[in-house]
Amino acid sequence: MNTSGFTIIETMLFLAVTGVLVVGILAGTGTSINIQRYRDSVSSLKSLIEQQYADNTSVSNGERATAISCDTDATVSSGGSLSRGQSDCVQLGRYLTIDDNIATTTTVVGREPVPSPVGSDIAKLKLYKLSLLQTDTITSSVQSSLEWGARIAWPVSGTGFKNPTTPRQIGLLILRSPTSGLTYTFSTNDLTVTLSDMVIAGITADPVLRGQSQQRICVDSNGGFGGGLAVVVGAYASSASSLQVRSNEMGDGSKC
Repeated sequence: MNTSGFTIIETMLFLAVTGVLVVGILAGTGTSINIQRYRDSVSSLKSLIEQQYADNTSVSNGERATAISCDTDATVSSGGSLSRGQSDCVQLGRYLTIDDNIATTTTVVGREPVPSPVGSDIAKLKLYKLSLLQTDTITSSVQSSLEWGARIAWPVSGTGFKNPTTPRQIGLLILRSPTSGLTYTFSTNDLTVTLSDMVIAGITADPVLRGQSQQRICVDSNGGFGGGLAVVVGAYASSASSLQVRSNEMGDGSKC
């Protein structure tokens, strides 16, 4: 009588092929997940910058002491005699810094010069004494890490190229003119630069003080899968619509 079935060799071949297929599926799935995480980190960075423009147009006193003071250098301190909404300083905008993978956002205040300034919006903003809204008991700073371990980087070639590409830091100063209500964006590649020095009209070739120049913020996956994407803050940016996510194929003179 003949008995049908699989031989040991056939069974081993079946298990081997099945194992290879399972490994391939798992590897492909893992790669897809990591690529999606990278894209999420780029999208989250863009959303973070967009939020600063939204906060800049929706001014809020936030949670703070009921009385603060503001000296002639726009330095805020607690324990003053002025109640909420009656400070000598005006809220002018937001300051976003990114140091490698740590992002910090802070409210910017300024003391209006006397007599009232004249000239262009930027010329007037230049005369304000700018400072961050924070004291020993008050802080408007919020700190967070970029999603999925990502970090910002310099382009690997072309405009803005720097070697090594990481670590990198950048500061974005988003101010709203008290006279016209228009929004202006200034940037720096050195976080030791003062806020007032960042206020520069127009596009500059200075590698540190960028004024209103375009900033291409490459996003590095920090050892994960994915790369080649950047959040670009357009020249003369005035709103969230000035932000774009670009790939290397879009060709603006630099490559991530």
